[in-house]
Amino acid sequence: MNNIEERMNQEWIALNAIRGMVKIASKGSMTKSTYDNSLDLGGALYPELLGPEVSVLKRERESDTTKEYRQKAELQSIKNNVEIKALDLVLNDIEEYESLISIAKINKDDKKRTDQLKRKLGQLQKAKTELEVKPHSENQLIFRDAYNVERNMPELSKGHAHKDFQLPDGNNLRLRVLHPDTPEHITGADIIYERHNKITDKVSIVVVQYKIWDEKKLYLSDSRMMGQIDKMKNFTCSQNICSQNASDNTYRFPCCSGFLRPTDKLQNADQKFISSGEHLPICKIEECKSIGKKGGELLEYENMKEVSLSTELFEELFNRGKIGSKELTFDELQELYEDASVIDSNDTVVIYAQEFST
Repeated sequence: MNNIEERMNQEWIALNAIRGMVKIASKGSMTKSTYDNSLDLGGALYPELLGPEVSVLKRERESDTTKEYRQKAELQSIKNNVEIKALDLVLNDIEEYESLISIAKINKDDKKRTDQLKRKLGQLQKAKTELEVKPHSENQLIFRDAYNVERNMPELSKGHAHKDFQLPDGNNLRLRVLHPDTPEHITGADIIYERHNKITDKVSIVVVQYKIWDEKKLYLSDSRMMGQIDKMKNFTCSQNICSQNASDNTYRFPCCSGFLRPTDKLQNADQKFISSGEHLPICKIEECKSIGKKGGELLEYENMKEVSLSTELFEELFNRGKIGSKELTFDELQELYEDASVIDSNDTVVIYAQEFST
């Protein structure tokens, strides 16, 4: 695997996890959970991986004009031995084209004499928009910023900066992204999502681990991946949060709180972003796995589809309180997080989301 392909995989797995979190938080809104919106949010949350200046996926979604000016700026910087920004080149050319078009207006020349100039100006203006780096608060990032949100909640990780957003339903979302020191170490991504019940003042959590599979097959021979799955089991199943409370008589599915989410591999950075995926409870991995032609254990879509949940079903059921862990008190959640070293960011991106009402 070459460096570009590896980088693309790292960005793609993180992008899908961020988009998965957005879809839960926005209650399945398709307009808010577009890949472009999720990529913008990812750039704000994890600029070292998904920022506009470094992201392979972001660059490939730019217009040809923007790509041309990036290349031009890079080569002129080498030629002149001084940094030249693509945006400055675009702004200079916009000024020139606007000047020429204004001359035609003054002289009342035929529109046909400026139609190509206007077309080029439009391309330059689009490139200007793509090249301008805006602070995330000015960027239309999906959710509105929420300031000075005070809430005494147990936390998975201390000492990591968080961002607060206001959700469309009036709730607030607190996000932290924990990640390796360098993006090159990323082998997967996890979502840890807390849904707070304002009626019972309790919390239900779900953990989703994203892994890339190829042709609907995920091989289980990778010791690092299996170690990550074991950590998730220790964090969820072993902590008894999958056991339903005896007093809870509401209809719901079993309290599975840990899911494996295989994600379709992206073949090219410039292809249309599409990723179908199933959420498989980690306690069902053993019964769903099969043996490949060379004797290796693997998960295949055909063998897990009867017990896995589609993305749409997963989001809807979790938001309705039909899946996820049993409801935990704040003390129980605090106790769970005290041993949170089982979930770490040495080789995964961890997107930690707390949804709560004010």
